[in-house]
Amino acid sequence: MSLKISQYPVVRCGVLSLLLSCVLPFMAKAQDAVYSQFMFDALSVNPGLTGINDYYKLTAGFRDQWVQVNNAYVNYFASYDQKIESINSGAGIQVYNDVAGGVYSRTSVELFYSYQFSVAKDLIISPGLQFAMVQRALNVSGLTLPSNNIFSGDRIAQTLENRSVLFPDVGFGVIANYSDRFSFGIAAHHLNAPVETLSEINQKRTPMSLSAHFISYFPIRFGKFDKRAMIFSPGAYFRQQQYQNYFSAGMNIAYDPVFVGLWLRTAAGFNPESAIFMVGLEQNDFRIVYNYDYKLATSTESFPATGAHEIVLTWKFHPKKKMQTIKCSKYSLNNSSINSKIKNKR
Repeated sequence: MSLKISQYPVVRCGVLSLLLSCVLPFMAKAQDAVYSQFMFDALSVNPGLTGINDYYKLTAGFRDQWVQVNNAYVNYFASYDQKIESINSGAGIQVYNDVAGGVYSRTSVELFYSYQFSVAKDLIISPGLQFAMVQRALNVSGLTLPSNNIFSGDRIAQTLENRSVLFPDVGFGVIANYSDRFSFGIAAHHLNAPVETLSEINQKRTPMSLSAHFISYFPIRFGKFDKRAMIFSPGAYFRQQQYQNYFSAGMNIAYDPVFVGLWLRTAAGFNPESAIFMVGLEQNDFRIVYNYDYKLATSTESFPATGAHEIVLTWKFHPKKKMQTIKCSKYSLNNSSINSKIKNKR
């Protein structure tokens, strides 16, 4: 005798409720996606970085986490931001897509605004706002379920339906740039604590995410006749979301047109998690960055020591009329060259 779950509404409801109330809320509580080279994903890090440069900027990024596990965590983003000189402001837009397990996705369209003003001779403040419309979705066509009992995988799949929810999300951040060399910022995301779960019986709210970041630039010119400077750029990034934390510290070194970086990331109580290796090339207003995370520790012996691949592309577009930017605004998180300023001083 065969058993069809669709014939038993109670069983069908129970299976669906179990998946949605247990699995999906757990995934929704997971820490937000973070790029290892956070300075190249500026809008996601802090809305205060919107339009802080004296050029228009188009950025696209891709990250594949746990590469030895099929469809583990993959995310993409594309963003554009520019300065609005007439009102000392910046505006930007970003599209972000994060997919977990090939079936559970978070897609957002985000708008950004910042306002920049000087509070001292060498100190610039830039607060910014983020407003996003987000869709959480479950695509059951990608589910792989067990089939060794009466609740067989193909039968469960027949009872499940694609689900999605749409909601607003709000963030805020502020940047302080000092003396062309130091940039410090703090940000808060999910200020409205949106409900992201797809289950009607477990309406968990997304916890607010708090972060702080710091980066600095130290140009050194080797030799009297060397027209290029080597840029040392140490920095750190910290994010706390409910009971989970993320901390990354390290340094990038740039010698036009090449730059490299070495960082260390910790998680779960500042335990070393990954070593981060970065290499990039910047030429003619185009930049490409490749990053690999080498996992230092695994949670269990049976789980592979998987890493992550990360690629970020950036295009810079200069306006026909040179902008009268406020001092130090162009040396923000995503800057990798101070050579032009050094040349102008010679």
